[in-house]
Amino acid sequence: MSRCNPSLPPRGGLFFALIAANLLWALAAHGHGGSSNEDNGSVYAVLDPLPAELSSLRVQLRKTLAPQLLVSNPTGKSLTIEDETGRLFLRIGPENTEGDLGTAAFHRTNTLMAPGAIPANASGDPRWTVVEATPNWGWFDLRLRTDAVDLPHQVVDAGERAFVGQWSVPVTLGDTESAISGRFEYVPTAVGIVEARVEDVGALKGQALIRAMPGSARPGLFLSYRGDSPLTLMGEQDEPFLRFSAQGVEANRHSPTWGMVAPAGSPSFVDSKGDTEARWAKVSNGRSYGWIEPRAAHADTVEDPTRSGVVKRWSIPIRIGDNRSRIEGVTEWFPVEPIASM
Repeated sequence: MSRCNPSLPPRGGLFFALIAANLLWALAAHGHGGSSNEDNGSVYAVLDPLPAELSSLRVQLRKTLAPQLLVSNPTGKSLTIEDETGRLFLRIGPENTEGDLGTAAFHRTNTLMAPGAIPANASGDPRWTVVEATPNWGWFDLRLRTDAVDLPHQVVDAGERAFVGQWSVPVTLGDTESAISGRFEYVPTAVGIVEARVEDVGALKGQALIRAMPGSARPGLFLSYRGDSPLTLMGEQDEPFLRFSAQGVEANRHSPTWGMVAPAGSPSFVDSKGDTEARWAKVSNGRSYGWIEPRAAHADTVEDPTRSGVVKRWSIPIRIGDNRSRIEGVTEWFPVEPIASM
């Protein structure tokens, strides 16, 4: 699917984005999602605001077992990415994404294996190849890895959030040289849980029962629909995701969102290969269904882990017949006091 919602992560590098999305769930319940350098804290790569010349890009830093940069380039210009030696290994846009398969960097950034599994000096002759039909891509840039960040014991002993380094990825947009950059932060371990909560059901009021499903690191929603017109929930890229009607509940197998949440034994995700038509498959004969909802998840750090509070606001666009509305909710953090101090 080539459409991309400006407020959401890009689709490019879908296989690797799905790995990242699945990995983050297991980390969310502990209030931190970076690589652990010490038993009592973690180091995170944090994305700084983009410089003015890159402000038209959509860039996200997704935190999983390895930091992943996701970039969508709607500018109509080519965005090139340099490796640690200054050699180009990615071209995102204007129409598609190309990777130089001759560079070690391309292969090293598309795997969760240890960095040493593919030597940094393994590059050969350039072999530029289209790797994605849209100007979107996601990669595990080694410059964002936290494993080798020097963490002074004074920082750990202080038990407070602290700056411990910087990272930078040189890029060129059109003819303008710039960089996507950020910092490394140490964050003491926070113990607690996150729970999603539905706040507003929009046009579904009086037509459906919607509840968040608590008790899991993977927030889920349950929806029971009694309306007359078919109800369609849209996915993260504004693609048709789930459809509720008198005939039951169907999932769009071309939906990348369905690809992230499809339970075992259900109809699996099928790459649309540019086909924007929905491919519906029944997942329930009734008019009720529960699913893991990635938009309600929170895998980022918590600013003050000692206090309860809202850490994320989320929404799910819906269509009832030809009318549009949305389900809105929040995700909240609730600290749990360590057993040893109780």
